[in-house]
Amino acid sequence: MILLEKDISHLKCFFPRPAENEEMPVQFIDMQEKLAGWSPRLKRSVYVDDFKDTEDLKRVREVTVLRVYNWLSDRESLIELSEMERLQFEEVVDMFIKHSGEIRYTRVKKGGRLVNHFRLEENSVPGVDVKEKLLADIL
Repeated sequence: MILLEKDISHLKCFFPRPAENEEMPVQFIDMQEKLAGWSPRLKRSVYVDDFKDTEDLKRVREVTVLRVYNWLSDRESLIELSEMERLQFEEVVDMFIKHSGEIRYTRVKKGGRLVNHFRLEENSVPGVDVKEKLLADIL
């Protein structure tokens, strides 16, 4: 599938959400356990480290926040993972460490809803120009 520049603008934001089977190349930076909740005042989800900071939040839950380098936007992005998604990501990172390649982030339909999914690929995304550079130089 060849992507045009205007088709991938939603993948270049701070919280990218690819459409089903749409892929984007990412590089792992770090992973943190956080408490997440909906802030009615801010009208968005917020992440906090301590439970005492959740009193004004609704639907508080424990999540894993994955910080990645988004090669399409040329900057960092955050991806919220469930426990099952975190385990699947860790398997992909283990394969990446052993074999190298490119980690791709997508979402697939499971049980009627879209879930985050990662896979390791040898080649880069077709039709998308990703600048080659070292992650250490960027950060």
